[in-house]
Amino acid sequence: MASSKPTIAFFGATGGSTISCLAPALEAGYRCAALARTPSKLRDLLTQRGVQESTITANLTIISGTATELEPVKQTIQMGEPESGSGTADIIVSGIGGKLLFSNPLSPTLDNPTICQDAMRTIITAVDEVNSSSSGTGKRPLVIALSTTGISDVQRDLPIAMIPMYHWMLKVPHEDKKVMERVILDSAKDVLGGYVIVRPSLLTDGASVGDLSKIRVGVEKSPAVGYTISREDVGRWVFEYLVKDRESQYVGEVVTITI
Repeated sequence: MASSKPTIAFFGATGGSTISCLAPALEAGYRCAALARTPSKLRDLLTQRGVQESTITANLTIISGTATELEPVKQTIQMGEPESGSGTADIIVSGIGGKLLFSNPLSPTLDNPTICQDAMRTIITAVDEVNSSSSGTGKRPLVIALSTTGISDVQRDLPIAMIPMYHWMLKVPHEDKKVMERVILDSAKDVLGGYVIVRPSLLTDGASVGDLSKIRVGVEKSPAVGYTISREDVGRWVFEYLVKDRESQYVGEVVTITI
């Protein structure tokens, strides 16, 4: 692996969008660490995607735990080697999300209504504590966080026809994502080396569009408005345009992506 490649810590790695970024990163030789509640599940998912076992073993460290537990999160951003004194990962990719529950059809909620904000607070605290410790290097990572359209206070970023459905089905997760974004923005200057907040349109499990140039991209003041995008394409876009390009034009931006 070339020394110029950044190290990457992944949270929410078993999710469709995040694993679609992790898999190509491993295959391209990036040194990665991922937090997983069930490490064997993550390995199995990567193998099912065609990632060779030798590649996983060589390039990935999996830490067991959840994204709201400080110590496992610290181990993950330290690439599983806290004793090395190498500090934090260069890039943190977070695709944390909750599971929608429809036990009350009139008011869907999440299995954990504050999971995104709680996880991001834990990640920020972990970065700060590692960098403040005697073994820390003061390295400030770039945080790439997967959020959602439909929460902008600046410009409408979804089709008018989708507004009623978003308001009904996604009210609780949207509030969680909005708070998560504020946590990132509040920490950007003092703790982080930069951020990109990615707001994809409605996620699907469909096949990749193939050619990433077909993905339309906008920023919050001038968003790309569309109906859907596959989780596969979200992860692939993040890898190609954010991970591989640390000087990306989108650093410091809230980015919308859609088909």
